[in-house]
Amino acid sequence: METIKSLQGIIAFVNVAETGTFSKAAVQLGVSKSHVSKVISQLEKDLGISLFLRSTRKIQLTNLGERYLETCRHALENLDAAKREILDLSETPRGTLRVTLAGIFGEEYIAPVLIEMAKKYPDLRVELDFSSRIVDLIAEKFDVAIRIGHLQDSTLMAQKVASRVEYVVCTKGYLAHAPPLKEPADLYAHNCIGERLSWSFKKRGQPIRVSVNGNLKSNNPRVIQKAALAGLGIARLPGSYVFEEIKRGRLISVLENYGEGKKDIWVVTPARRTQNVNVKMFIQELKKYLSNDYADVVF
Repeated sequence: METIKSLQGIIAFVNVAETGTFSKAAVQLGVSKSHVSKVISQLEKDLGISLFLRSTRKIQLTNLGERYLETCRHALENLDAAKREILDLSETPRGTLRVTLAGIFGEEYIAPVLIEMAKKYPDLRVELDFSSRIVDLIAEKFDVAIRIGHLQDSTLMAQKVASRVEYVVCTKGYLAHAPPLKEPADLYAHNCIGERLSWSFKKRGQPIRVSVNGNLKSNNPRVIQKAALAGLGIARLPGSYVFEEIKRGRLISVLENYGEGKKDIWVVTPARRTQNVNVKMFIQELKKYLSNDYADVVF
C-alpha cells in the first residue's frame, strides 16, 4: 500500500510540475485539487524535503524538486515502456488505443472500425480525438493518426489506406446569376465560402494558388456543404461531402480541368508502436472495412 501511495504522489507531482498548477493537474488526473495537494504533501513528508516553493500567485520547483522531477519522469517512462512491452506481446487487444483524426472520413470510415473493436474486445479502451491540427504523436502519446497528403515527419511509420479528391462545387442557381467561371483566376469575382484564403489547382500540369474570399468562413465542412447547397456561393470540399449531392444534381462540379488529383490518406504511427497488437489489429480491420482494394478507394 505504501508503494502505491508513493506512486500516486509521484504521478501527481509530475503532473503539477508539468502543468504549473494544482488545479490543472487535478483536472488531468480526474481528482480534486485537495487530493493532489494531500498526496504531494505526504510525498514531501516521506522524502523529508520540499518539492515546491508555494506562494499565493504561483508555485515553483525547488532545486531538489527539479532533480527529483527528472528521476520521476524516467521512472514513469520505464513503467510505461514495461506496459507497452507486455501489450506488444499480447495477441488480444487490451489497454488503451488513442487515435487522432478529423472530418467526415474519420466519422464515417474510421470511427465504425474502432467502435466494433471496442465491442469485440471489452478490455480495450478506445480514445478518439477529432482535431484538424497536426498532433505530435509522441509528445501527446497517441498511437495512431489519420493524415492526408504529403507527410513531413520521417520518424513516423505510414501506410496508405485510401485517397481523397477535392471538388469545387456550387448550385446551378448560384452559377446562373454569378460572373463567368472558366478558370481558377475567375474565382476572385465569386463568393468563395470556407476556411482557406487560397485554393490550389493545377494548370497545364503546374501547381497554382488562387486567392479567394467570401462572406462565410468556417472550419466545419458540413457547414460549408450546407451553405453551398443553400446557393450562398462556391465551396471546395472532399468527395465524401459532395459525391451524393453531385449525383442527385443538387450541386455541380466546376473547374474540373484544373483539379489537383488524388491526395493520399495515411495511417501514421510512431515507429515503436508498429508491433503493438492494438495498432496492428486496428490497421488490419480498417483495411478490411474499406475494401480489398483499400489503397485505391477514393473519398
